[in-house]
Amino acid sequence: MTYRITLDRSFIHCDVITRDYGGELLHLTVTTGLFAREQRILVFEETLKINSSDNYFYILDNRAGHEILLSPEDMSYMNGMLFDAGIRYIRGAVVTNDDGYGALVAMAQAKAKAANFEVDLIATADYVKAQEFILSNLRKKLKS
Repeated sequence: MTYRITLDRSFIHCDVITRDYGGELLHLTVTTGLFAREQRILVFEETLKINSSDNYFYILDNRAGHEILLSPEDMSYMNGMLFDAGIRYIRGAVVTNDDGYGALVAMAQAKAKAANFEVDLIATADYVKAQEFILSNLRKKLKS
């Protein structure tokens, strides 16, 4: 799939690249240090400014194994940011070698569904699997 880069920016403890696939955006975040609420808010604020559809596609790449802090309250706050920005459909993948991260992803998915999002999230150690998951969902949205 062809794309153009619409955002390439470094933040505290992460780098973000947004790819535009012709109306749908994929936000790629690579952690470079502790990734907590403050960093997530900055990333969401910046990416939501350019995300014009009601779909939000992302990959959070934490193969480097940096600490990721995310409480249930943080999840609710982030869901509110997405909902207020008009997002209703979320597909996300977290790339991590932390086997316990799957439980956090399951909680995030449950909270998002309870907040009326159509959501599907995965955690995997395989970047290619994460990218295939996100791009297959992005292609479906581009065809609809």
